[in-house]
Parts: sequence; structure tokens; C-alpha cells
Amino acid sequence: MPIIRRQVDAEGWDAVSPYGYGGPIFSEATSSDFIDEALRAIVGRLRETGCISWFIRLHPLLNADWQSSVGEVIEQGMTVSIDLTKTEEEHWRETRSNHRRNIVKAVRAGVTVHIDRDFVALPTFIRLYKETMRRLGAEPSYFFDERYYHELVSEAGPNLRLFVAKEAGEIIGAMLLSVAWEAGVIQYHLVGTDQRYQHRYPSKVIVQAARNWGRDRGLKRLHLGGGVGGSSADSLFNFKRGFSPDTHVFKTQRVVVHPERYVRLCDGDESVLSDLKGYFPAYRRDIAGALDDGVEETLAASEACSR
Repeated sequence: MPIIRRQVDAEGWDAVSPYGYGGPIFSEATSSDFIDEALRAIVGRLRETGCISWFIRLHPLLNADWQSSVGEVIEQGMTVSIDLTKTEEEHWRETRSNHRRNIVKAVRAGVTVHIDRDFVALPTFIRLYKETMRRLGAEPSYFFDERYYHELVSEAGPNLRLFVAKEAGEIIGAMLLSVAWEAGVIQYHLVGTDQRYQHRYPSKVIVQAARNWGRDRGLKRLHLGGGVGGSSADSLFNFKRGFSPDTHVFKTQRVVVHPERYVRLCDGDESVLSDLKGYFPAYRRDIAGALDDGVEETLAASEACSR
């Protein structure tokens, strides 16, 4: 289970899942008792090294039946996925009518999608993503430095796909997805579009292309994620639901690793230990200059350009 270590003060730090759905991975035969025993061992080790709290984003697909007595597991909202075992006809039938119209219109206008295996278009994708985030007024935490993208390609290149949409040779949108080959899951990661070509709906055309690509390769699911802040009522979630009726519950797990230090950071308010459903960790709300990592909810704003 991957974590990011964030310094709280000179004495301690807290742990948070990386961006996305970095939930725990375990073999199918693993019992719930063993999982809890393992989690308690991790918590003990984290406490020894100065950790105060631990925020875990569970994967809606891989951790669908997740239960744990460690900390508190909370339902945050819904996500959408596409069942890639269905036929092309079934997929097209499940696609909302306005999505179908927009895709057909774009294709007739000459919009094409290809996979950039050598990541030649990565600089353009980075620019489009940044422009899209600025256009949406996204928080600073939704921007990544250049090193992030290049290290992602370097470390996970065989498991990444950069889908690029073009019209008349011009890149009008691009989407970065990851592929878990053994699990058969494609994960929508980041997308950027050129504002001048919004009338071509590049995000819709790319999702259609990714869906076809995954189905042709025998993969099982294309996970599109959820709405902004885990909402199932916003326009981003509505956009994704236009491709599939399949939804999944997104959960987070909140663990107070060091209760005494947690209470102390919350001005001695012991009530924070009895209800972990609100902003977590509670002390992050009041730490001046704290990293706004959005741990209260699932981070979906980087996908908001699909609206």
C-alpha cells in the first residue's frame, strides 16, 4: 500500500494515499482477520516513526468489498466504469444520445485518435493540461511539475498510454491512462483539451477510442472515476455516466495512528476521536500553510476538463 509522507511539525508527520485510488492490494485468498492484523502492524510501525494519522483512498474496483475494524471506513461517493467485456454494439447502445451525436459529428469532421507510444506529444499534453486547469480555476495542488510527468513515463511507461486526438494535424486534446494488465483495468488519470476545439468534444472522442482499444485487447474495465469531491450530482459525474450505467462505491479509510498527538494538534478536543467522518485529519484544517491535498474528499478536479 503506497503512502505519501507529509510533515506536520518538527516532531511528526502524517500519511496519505497518492493521487488517485491507491488502495491496498492483497491476494484473493487473504482473510479479513489477516488484513486487520497486517494493518495494525503497519499502524504500530507508523507510530514508532512519528506518524500521527493515515488517510487511505480505497480503490472502487479492487477494494469493492473492503471492510476493516482499523480506523473508520467511510463511503465518499460513486465512480463510473465501463465493462469492456461487452460488445461494441452494447457499448454504443449504453452511450448517452448527446455523447453519440458529438462523437459522430467530430469523427465526420476529421477528428482522429491515436496512441502516442513514444510520448512525443507529452510536452503538448502537459501544456494542454495546465491550460485546462487554469481555465477551470483549479487549486495549486492540481498542478504537477515537469518532473512528475517524465518520471511517470520513465517508471511506468509500459503501463501508460497517451491517447491523442487530432484535427487536421493539430492536437486538440490528450488523455493519460494507466493499464493494470493482470487485473485487466484501465484507469483514467489526466486529460487536457484545447479550448479552441471544445466544439469537437475531444474528451468524448478519446474515451470512445480508449473503450474500443481496451475491449479489443481483452481488458475488463475502463475506470473513469467519479465527480468533483466524490459528488454523484455534478456535471463531471454526469459526463462519465453518459458512457456507462456501471457505478461503484468509493470509500476512504481514516486511521488515527497517534491519538494523543492527534488530540493535541486539535487543541485538546478529544471529541475528534469519536467521529472521523468530517475533514480528516481534523488538524489539517487549521495548520497555516498546510498542503491542501484535498484529503477530505476524493480528488477529481484534474478530470474536470471533461465537463
